[in-house]
Amino acid sequence: MIIRDEEGEALLAACDSRRNVVLPEVAECQALWKALQMCNDLNIQNAIFEGDAKVVIMAVKGDEENLSYFGSLIDDIRNVLFHRKNWFLQFDYREKNSATHTLAKVALHLVEEKVWIETVPEFIVNSLEFDRRCMQESHI
Repeated sequence: MIIRDEEGEALLAACDSRRNVVLPEVAECQALWKALQMCNDLNIQNAIFEGDAKVVIMAVKGDEENLSYFGSLIDDIRNVLFHRKNWFLQFDYREKNSATHTLAKVALHLVEEKVWIETVPEFIVNSLEFDRRCMQESHI
């Protein structure tokens, strides 16, 4: 995950690996849950959570009961977003958020969580700059 300010500058980057997670949807739900927790812990009042897992985004935004393997996590995420009126969830294509995708690939080889605050790992600097340019172009 990456937490950015309004200009796209990274404030925090984190990645973690979870063992025994077979379904990508479960991993995506866990990552979103972690992002919600981090923003809550940091007392972030306004946030837009972006993800490229359309199935997860649609499940969270939907209002029907989710009976899938990860349905209880979907319910938990919905509950948090319901109580945080200035937090929003949206789908974005992976190409728009290449830094997070790079972090996810690195996380596959980790044995413990890594968090960078007010700095970012060198291996995502170029991706962050690319993402920032994409963000600026989409607002033109």
